[in-house]
Amino acid sequence: MFGRRSTKRAARKSRGMRITEGLLPIFGPAQVGDSTAPLREPSEAERGRDAALRTELTRVVGPDGSSYVVQAPVTPPPTDAA
Repeated sequence: MFGRRSTKRAARKSRGMRITEGLLPIFGPAQVGDSTAPLREPSEAERGRDAALRTELTRVVGPDGSSYVVQAPVTPPPTDAA
């Protein structure tokens, strides 16, 4: 009697799996693409901000392996004073 019940219970899906499978038709499967990829091309203003941040900030890795961002000194480009 107990052996029969335990085999039936082992073949049954858990409550969480039943809920997940019930929500799949509504929400669809998980996204498998690159979620960090931009959906559109960046504008010129966004490119300018990105370039400014990359020249003003540098990533430093400490001796313990942790990384952090520090402000780098920005020197203006040399001008020809000839």
